[in-house]
Amino acid sequence: MLMKRGIIAASERRFKQADFSPAALDRKLGDGPISMTVEQKRARLRQLLAQTDDAVAARIGLERIISGNELDGINFLAKGVIAARSVCRIQLKDARANLLGYASGFLIAPGLLMTNNHVFGRPGDALNSVADFDHELDVAGMEREPVRFGFEPDKLFYTNDRLDYSIVAVAPVSLVGGRRLIDWGWLPLSAQPGKGDPGEYLTIIQHPSGQPKQICVRDNKLLKYAGDFVWYMTDTSSGSSGAPAFNRFWQVIALHHSGVPKKDGQGRILTKDGKVWDPSMDETSIEWIANEGVRVSAIVADLKVTVGSHPLVKPVLDEVQPPLPSTEKTPLPPAAPPYGNNELWFEQSGDRTSLVIPLRIPVPLFQKSVQDRSEAGPVQAPTAPPAPPVGGARIGLLTGRPMEAVHIDQSTLGSRRGFKPNFIGAGKLSVPLPQIPASLKSKVARLKSASSKFELKYFNYSVVMNKERKLAFFSAVNIDGGAQQDVGKREGDSWLRDPRIDEDFQIGNEFYGKQKTFEADRSANPFDRGHLVRRLDATWGDSVEEAKAHGDDSFHFTNCAPQFWSFNQGKQLWAGLEDYTRDELLQRRDRGVVLNGPIFDGPDADDADLPDPSGKPHKDPVFGGVAIPKYFWKILVSKHNDRLKAAAFIVSQRHLVMDIDRIRDAEKLSAEDVRVFQVSITDLAKLTRLDFGKLLQADSLEATAAGPRLIETFDDIRI
Repeated sequence: MLMKRGIIAASERRFKQADFSPAALDRKLGDGPISMTVEQKRARLRQLLAQTDDAVAARIGLERIISGNELDGINFLAKGVIAARSVCRIQLKDARANLLGYASGFLIAPGLLMTNNHVFGRPGDALNSVADFDHELDVAGMEREPVRFGFEPDKLFYTNDRLDYSIVAVAPVSLVGGRRLIDWGWLPLSAQPGKGDPGEYLTIIQHPSGQPKQICVRDNKLLKYAGDFVWYMTDTSSGSSGAPAFNRFWQVIALHHSGVPKKDGQGRILTKDGKVWDPSMDETSIEWIANEGVRVSAIVADLKVTVGSHPLVKPVLDEVQPPLPSTEKTPLPPAAPPYGNNELWFEQSGDRTSLVIPLRIPVPLFQKSVQDRSEAGPVQAPTAPPAPPVGGARIGLLTGRPMEAVHIDQSTLGSRRGFKPNFIGAGKLSVPLPQIPASLKSKVARLKSASSKFELKYFNYSVVMNKERKLAFFSAVNIDGGAQQDVGKREGDSWLRDPRIDEDFQIGNEFYGKQKTFEADRSANPFDRGHLVRRLDATWGDSVEEAKAHGDDSFHFTNCAPQFWSFNQGKQLWAGLEDYTRDELLQRRDRGVVLNGPIFDGPDADDADLPDPSGKPHKDPVFGGVAIPKYFWKILVSKHNDRLKAAAFIVSQRHLVMDIDRIRDAEKLSAEDVRVFQVSITDLAKLTRLDFGKLLQADSLEATAAGPRLIETFDDIRI
């Protein structure tokens, strides 16, 4: 197919902004060793441990990456063959079945394929097109017979032109021969950024110009990350649009989509033989100087915000793993009974009642371990969703794991121990709660039972409320990496007011309850119930049952703040920042503390994302009678070399809420409107007017000296 010139022009603009010479950077990076910071090494090691579940293999893999060693185990080839199954050639056809061109695509979940927006820009582009699997050469050099599947955009079609990707449902059975799509597996996508480092070589599996499947394993060096995109050198051509780019462990790190062509002094595109290219020529003749891919982490973040609740997308977000390939074919499941039978049920979540209609999707549920699967044969797709146990937790359709309803026993609130200042250690390692200055004491919500007390104690965390804003001044949580429990996923949100303070000092469902089911109409109320203390951070204890009770306790409205939906759900770096610290604590089985809260009526600067402590005063915008904080803050505290170390961050939803009329057009706003900054705790104290005590001395010296720094990737963080 002919790539849209606008796509190339956009890549050229980003290329200029990235400001680098591919050839010069390629020479500078060389063939190893690869330079990594300590933080990058730790992040990659965590990824490898999660993928291999083998500490030795993970360490060997990391050492080979750093050294530039291209040696790999022989199973690298076998794993590549498995990964290649899910890549297909796309025949682009119009309504009359005329062939318009070719592209590449790959399965990312059962029945779901990804390619570029410039391949499928609208549902009609996919309706008559065909996906060819097994369009490749066998060991004898003979072409295999392709297995063709149709697309079903009426089931699901979503596209994002800025990130240049589209997802579309694929028919479960082939057009001829009754083959099952699930036999080709899928490529799981990870939301974790940084799955490759500059200097590493990538592998791209593609159908260049519609040719049989090909692989590029050399001269495809990762050069540079730039926001949501990544630049690399590789040998791709026009039909490679929509191809996956892998790291050496066969994780998909990018969706290939465009490149920057070589031009002469007059700005004309040149061919590989130095001639001037014109649109009558095929794009395979263009001389490309660098290629650009869309980062998978950015794509997953967008999917979570936009179509995350769709049953075909849920396996992507849950990173459901495909079954191991088998020579046997998965049998067709029995036809689903028509709607209207006794398999429909109602569920109550807070003040909302939902009608649940079970769907049958061929997902490999209840899998045995990898070792067991080799003996047990192929995993069968379930013929029906598991029946809900009487009086127990419902089983998640896509995960096969219990989904526990939130339950809070408020009769025992008086026995909660709350945040423990000496949790990390006593003396110099203690972390007291922030102190509220005398000028703000009149705004503190005090307990009904004792007017001299104002700390609301919960399991593993505490909150102090601002009665005028009806939101927390701050929350503080203890996190124990050695006592974390897997309590499964929660079923719905069920929030409660805290009876220990006046009901009028809390924002409840009278505000948040205006949200529409499945967020279908965000103009009604685009603000989510945003946790301050995350459920995951509080979910630890001596048993699963105890840890679940601790996590459920986070569903008090005192621990809630109105956060714009794309802020709350979609900013992978803000959520990832918490995961970054929590993963480190889990890895070391260590303890840590997280303090956070909103910034009330802080100073503002008209031409900046981050407020200047010396700026002019302003008022937070009001929506639905509630003043909406434009900024939230967070301090991460842990122990290092027997001393406290701390880092402070501010996240801004200012662009989302400052012009309240824009909320009426909420679907056009995204997580890209969210900004994250690392700031000094000294500056944070000025913004919040809170006293953080000894944490000022535990702050990162670099952060204190450098001033606010925009955080775009984990490499920007200084802890």
